[in-house]
Amino acid sequence: MHGTAEASNPSPKPVKPLCRLEVQNAHLSSTLLKHQKIIAVKVNVISVCNAEQTHVLITLEIHKKGEFGDHTYGPFTNNKLPGNNSGLIVKLQDKYVVCLNSKLTKWFGIAYSKAFINGKWQYAGRTQSEKIEPLNCGT
Repeated sequence: MHGTAEASNPSPKPVKPLCRLEVQNAHLSSTLLKHQKIIAVKVNVISVCNAEQTHVLITLEIHKKGEFGDHTYGPFTNNKLPGNNSGLIVKLQDKYVVCLNSKLTKWFGIAYSKAFINGKWQYAGRTQSEKIEPLNCGT
């Protein structure tokens, strides 16, 4: 059994928390362009939990890197209608910033949330998208 211990025990993948906030990278919205003829930068956020989460409030800020500091758009929040803010997965996907020109600009998102899980309020601190994306979207 030479070398089998290493082969059967690959490097462990980082374990994701049971409840977490996932902030996707900023991108130009193909859906807004196709259906509304709007060129816009968008950031999607997902609250994922292995237990039922209710009263989920996701807050998103869309940031543009600037020469003399970042510019923040928002805060934006998810739909608070019952049924739209409960479940194992709750999404915020309809928030965006309209592009005024095609100047290459760097964008990212920061989000935080609160949710009622297992009888108590749980909070997810400020979470930033993994990458700062250069997009042809100036404001």
